[in-house]
Amino acid sequence: MLKKVKTFHPEALIGTDHFRTYVESFESELLRGISTVAVLQIIKRYPRDGIYGYQLLKELEEETQNVMIIEEGTLYPLLRKMEKDGVLSSDKKELGGRPRKYYILTEEGIKLLNHMSGFFAKLLEAMSPLMDYQIVLPEDRFMYCPNCANKIKLDDFAKFCEVCGLYIEEIKAQGE
Repeated sequence: MLKKVKTFHPEALIGTDHFRTYVESFESELLRGISTVAVLQIIKRYPRDGIYGYQLLKELEEETQNVMIIEEGTLYPLLRKMEKDGVLSSDKKELGGRPRKYYILTEEGIKLLNHMSGFFAKLLEAMSPLMDYQIVLPEDRFMYCPNCANKIKLDDFAKFCEVCGLYIEEIKAQGE
């Protein structure tokens, strides 16, 4: 985000190379992990036909109001790694005479995304008092595994957490 700031008052904190570099490094580190979750969330919206890289980039920018911008040189290696790791599968299709690679979440990818988004949600919730904001998780639609933070749909409920194997049927019953 800060990298897009072209001009600033010379006496601003980011006016010095030291603090500008410090803040850019912080933003980069924070966005690295979050971008994986965001990319997978968007891919999840296309369970049948998949989504190709450029479309994914544009949706990510639009959905995050241009706060999360991933360069193509970052996205495609990330997609290749996730495909190699079994999180995604791909299918090459032609659209308008141009070959494109469409990405789809695998079953394991869906489970990993549920875990990562659950962990991220619980992390934001836990940090909210420190940061002076409020996070309200939709506990009427989801529960979060108390062992690993996996996000579990209440209408899709199983006896065991798909990620860590914790017996959660009793925990769900206590919450009702």
